Amino acid sequence: MIDEVDGVTQGLPVHSDSPIRRRFVAADRTYSLMLSRDLLGDWVLMQTWGSRVNKHGGGKSRAFDSFEAGLAALSALGRVRQERGYQLVD
Repeated sequence: MIDEVDGVTQGLPVHSDSPIRRRFVAADRTYSLMLSRDLLGDWVLMQTWGSRVNKHGGGKSRAFDSFEAGLAALSALGRVRQERGYQLVD
């Protein structure tokens, strides 16, 4: 139990921020981006990609100090996908 009186013990941060998700498809390929907060309050951009034919794919994540920096990276990656022929899916 967390003691709110001692001024030292702190609970995990609780954020009501909804993740921002973007999904792109091209022919038999998929690419997804998700910007959300982790338990430490950092903004994390998760990238996943793969083939709809053979189910091979991968992913990676990067942490950002601010929402603005994460959103800028998400936007830049989305533009690159669209320049390479991917279509944004709702």
